[in-house]
Amino acid sequence: MAGGGDSAVDRALALAPLAGRITLVHRRTAFRAHRAGVRAAAEAGVGIRVNTEIEAVLGGAGVDGVRLVDRTSGETEEIPCQSVIAALGFTASLGPLERWGLDIADRRIVVNSRMATSAPGIFAAGDITEYPGKVRLMSVGFGEAATAVANAAVSLDPAADLFPGHSTDDAGQLGNAQEKETGDALRDR
Repeated sequence: MAGGGDSAVDRALALAPLAGRITLVHRRTAFRAHRAGVRAAAEAGVGIRVNTEIEAVLGGAGVDGVRLVDRTSGETEEIPCQSVIAALGFTASLGPLERWGLDIADRRIVVNSRMATSAPGIFAAGDITEYPGKVRLMSVGFGEAATAVANAAVSLDPAADLFPGHSTDDAGQLGNAQEKETGDALRDR
């Protein structure tokens, strides 16, 4: 397994009980993944190699092993393996968004607590955004998306409610006629 983020660590941890051996190779000395995940992977028997890169995948028609190189010493080592999984993340590319006139910091779009960008009517959410105290987790991105949508709705229709209600709130899901019928039926009981 190659990578140092949550995806690599989580996959290594999930595969640990299924594979004879898992080695997690990371090119840096520090992981971007949560410390608890790295600790759990080590406790599950995942071999962890830091400051190391996969220099070559060995084999013919299939994978027989990898050649690792230590980034500090330059020493190489070949280890046998049957599969290589690269969970290397991605590099954000804003593409045409860079020409929209948005405030951008470190390849990310700057937003406020409403998830509004510097351009009126444009909202953003997820890993592409930047604000003080930003935590880059998928669950945070889901919350940001809900915040962005609610604020965009109010931006389009100032009479709209910012808070759309709870997803478990049946009254918010019923139309007025249904609400009245349901209310009448309950009263008649």
